[in-house]
Amino acid sequence: MADWPELPKRVPLRRPRPETKLKTAEEMFKAIKRIMKRRLADANKSQYDALVCIRSVDAAREVFEGIPVEGTASDYGNVVLAALHALEERYWDSDGEYTSKGLVGGVCTDVWALLDRQWSLEHPHIDKKEARRVIITEMAELSRSISGPPGDTGETTIKVEAQGKSGTPYYLEITFELRSSKEFDMLGKIYSDESYKILIQEERLPLTAGDDN
Repeated sequence: MADWPELPKRVPLRRPRPETKLKTAEEMFKAIKRIMKRRLADANKSQYDALVCIRSVDAAREVFEGIPVEGTASDYGNVVLAALHALEERYWDSDGEYTSKGLVGGVCTDVWALLDRQWSLEHPHIDKKEARRVIITEMAELSRSISGPPGDTGETTIKVEAQGKSGTPYYLEITFELRSSKEFDMLGKIYSDESYKILIQEERLPLTAGDDN
């Protein structure tokens, strides 16, 4: 009887490491530092222009490292993200303007994704997709019932309570801001608590006075 070939040993699949909630600014600093390290490694391997890519990631790293590491993980992360967005707006490299600006934007995207995961871990009961549907629906309905921004100054705030299909209550804060004599914006913010402290997201709807919205 012929010998059967030896079967390869089964290698167990590695389970993905569960996401862990970052509690301190120091933990968030380390997580963003890992993002910078990955982006710099990618820049070094760029086929476009490695030097341009490295300079742009270095600029993002310098901004990041210049921010005091303090507060909660989310608070610190949001400060870093705002600073990186400001860098993206002003950054320019004559050797590769669009690619270099895009790479700064890529760092912003990575940090934003990190903060989005952090937010979801901190507020697991909130469905952000449902919340977005709620705020868009409420703003659209309100826009059909107004012909101009309420208030003598053109700026006022309306608070609305709404409920998602899941039964989760949401709290909306809608502000109107004039852009010209006829044009104004409806700014909507949606929160998960009646104290209006836990912001889920924001939406902006441009409107024109007198239009049939």
